[in-house]
Amino acid sequence: MENRSKQLTTSSAAGKRRVQRGYDLALIITSIALPFSNFLMSQGAFLLVLAWGLDRWHNGPIFRGRSWDFWKSQPLLWAILALFCWQLIGQFWTEDLTQGWRALRIQLPLLAFPLVLITGRWEQRRGLELVQHTLAFAVVAACIGALWAGSSSIDTVEARDWSPFISHIRFSLMIAFIWSWWLLRAFQTQKPKAGFIALIIGVLGTAFIWKTASITGAVLMPISALSAYALYRSERPANRSLETPWPPKNGTIGILGGLLICALLAGASLWPRYPDASSMKATTDSGEHYLHYPGRCMLENGHHVWTNIAWGELSEAWKERSDLPFEGADGRGQELRMTLLRYMTSLDLMKNKAGVAALNNADVARIESGVPTILEETHSGLLRRWDIVQFEIWNALDGGNPSGHSLVQRFLFLQNAFQVFQNHPVLGVGTGDVPAAIALSYSERNSPLDLDFRLRPHNQFITFLISGGPLSMLLWMTILITLVAVPRTTFSTYPFKLAMLASLIIALSCITEDTLETQAGVTFSGFLIGLLGRRIMP
Repeated sequence: MENRSKQLTTSSAAGKRRVQRGYDLALIITSIALPFSNFLMSQGAFLLVLAWGLDRWHNGPIFRGRSWDFWKSQPLLWAILALFCWQLIGQFWTEDLTQGWRALRIQLPLLAFPLVLITGRWEQRRGLELVQHTLAFAVVAACIGALWAGSSSIDTVEARDWSPFISHIRFSLMIAFIWSWWLLRAFQTQKPKAGFIALIIGVLGTAFIWKTASITGAVLMPISALSAYALYRSERPANRSLETPWPPKNGTIGILGGLLICALLAGASLWPRYPDASSMKATTDSGEHYLHYPGRCMLENGHHVWTNIAWGELSEAWKERSDLPFEGADGRGQELRMTLLRYMTSLDLMKNKAGVAALNNADVARIESGVPTILEETHSGLLRRWDIVQFEIWNALDGGNPSGHSLVQRFLFLQNAFQVFQNHPVLGVGTGDVPAAIALSYSERNSPLDLDFRLRPHNQFITFLISGGPLSMLLWMTILITLVAVPRTTFSTYPFKLAMLASLIIALSCITEDTLETQAGVTFSGFLIGLLGRRIMP
């Protein structure tokens, strides 16, 4: 009997090791896949399900050995199940069932990862350690690969094409999260290894975000770093490894002050400035009267676009420099005369015959190809993206067409989405009818956006609001809140600070993006929620 008992104990221990190795492999593959490949993300999820199946083989059903107290202590899982049940019920008032099932399939990782990782029997601390190191390695490797591919390309690489693996916006979320995770570890442990890894991720991540011109990443990086520092400062002195911690306490004030100054400078650069009457000329040297639009504020390279315009001279002089018609389109399908106007303004040239004559052949070629400003040649990355943001805002203030202008369009997206919600304020339009309802609302309101730019809200909270009504949005908010709402009975065994970072980054991304509408976004969110969401009973 004693030998039999020893054999059972040995067999049980071996089974636990196999189960843990299965989970370890799935976590490693998923972490590697996140910044690289949607296909590999699916394989990681599949391996995780296999590990969960192996878990069930060795340990039995998920209810075995777990009291009701365990299930009561997993509110996050219940919130996720409630959201998916409501989304499923939303199919009953959905006309486009095919789209409804497609929407549920896309969001399946948000259910699968938490369900497997919260109910599975695996060592959370071991898993977190593996994910932290593996994800850091994967992010660094992806940054190096992206930067090398873009730098070695013979042709000019557009900003978003600097991210050859997944969406640059989703990748920015991963960079911000893993950077803040290692920063938090560096602050807590004061060890050079953690600080060095955080430094490498910060430098390469910043370079990637700069090249891809990701405003989302540019905003999240400092916010995530400040959050990591604030969470560290919130610890009791007894939990710190040094009596005089680094960074110093004044660092908080310095960081906040720096962010405030940057925000003020950014706001000042966007503030509209209108032309001064003294800078307006009456006539050209040939006697043509200049046209001025003092009520328009658009600038190019610091100069006003809508002043000192002699359309007649511009048209005649352009015919002498180019075969493209002045009233026609440039290489990008834009009005050529407007491209000429903006480009000449960016060079601080008078918009007349003499100004066109001052253009060199390279300038003419750029205008013909559709380059609207010399800044496109002299600025790159985030700096060029900021030029575009300025143009979009000033163009909107001047009454220009918002189509194709990423920032300004988002306000129209939200405005249209709220109109949809007002028509279906209780249950929403249904899980599968979001695209059709949005398109119909654009048409009914005669939106100024061209058909190709009549898009979804680009706000995950609002998408839930119009698909499943207020309950759907509240359930999603409950998931994010529950991720960090930890009772005292489980606080000591829960990675609270890490969950705070994850919840913050996911929540902020959902304000400007439909994060759960793409595989990379929903996999990243579901993976973190599942990884951090389980409460371990003391």
